[in-house]
Amino acid sequence: HQHCVTLYHNGLVCEADTLGSCGYVYLAIYPGEPPETGGTAR
Repeated sequence: HQHCVTLYHNGLVCEADTLGSCGYVYLAIYPGEPPETGGTAR
């Protein structure tokens, strides 16, 4: 089963995906804002 976790911290987005094979985890970190803030919480 594929599982994805998305975290927001200090203007960064961190995504963790389990690729469903041998316990490998894919991590992606990039600048971004949580979609629910609307860019007003600065």
